[in-house]
Amino acid sequence: MFETIIVQPLLNLLFVLYTGIPGHDFGIAVIVLTVIIRFALYPLAKKQLHSQKALSEIQPEINKLKEKYKDPKEFQAKTMELYKEKEINPFGSCLPLLLQFPFLIGLFYVFLKFQDANFLTFADGGILNQIYPWVQELSFVKAFTTGNTAVDTTFFGITDLAHPNIYLAVVAGALQFVQSKMLTPKKAEGEKANMATQMTYIFPVLTVVIAMRLPAALPVYWATTTLFAIVQQYLIMHREVETLEEKSERKRSKKSKRNRK
Repeated sequence: MFETIIVQPLLNLLFVLYTGIPGHDFGIAVIVLTVIIRFALYPLAKKQLHSQKALSEIQPEINKLKEKYKDPKEFQAKTMELYKEKEINPFGSCLPLLLQFPFLIGLFYVFLKFQDANFLTFADGGILNQIYPWVQELSFVKAFTTGNTAVDTTFFGITDLAHPNIYLAVVAGALQFVQSKMLTPKKAEGEKANMATQMTYIFPVLTVVIAMRLPAALPVYWATTTLFAIVQQYLIMHREVETLEEKSERKRSKKSKRNRK
């Protein structure tokens, strides 16, 4: 089912982009596919970053509650009351992140297919067996498959994205570090602050270690999606979040007036 719902649609979209983009560069097709996915998840990203910013701003209040209520159950109850009062969903920043994983796993299986030289060909048993018939009938797709014999998985003719590339893995890790640094709470104290600092360095290292063993198309995807996320974070955290907070403040004000009545 995962193959039908996630993997095959992603493969077909990538193939359409590859055959339709001038120059038919596999790396550019991967980047464009990444941008499309990021735009599709953009509304969720806005909510995620809004939740992260809101949680960061009330961290001092949570620290005060922790000092005042030593009993873990009481502290948890008071913390949930604070969340309710501020109209903050503590899990609001998790869901969008989880929704990205099916795409990441799906692309992992897509890129693994391209490691098979036989799969790259347009002959029987090749990639066309997994391309939708209506996609094959598109004029530009038909023109490409008629005039060529296989998919070229190189990026600008320099590196083969169907196989591991340590340099692209390092780029993905470096961008992951920048993103993690941006998300590290500046007001956090104690164990959470230490854990956040550790994760800032651990995640990028894990990204490099994992990415350097996978098809290079995956770190290209990860580097692109991380770069896109960095830009999103800057825009949302500095601009669009103000609009969202104004709406939330108006909503709280109306609710307060109703309660007084």
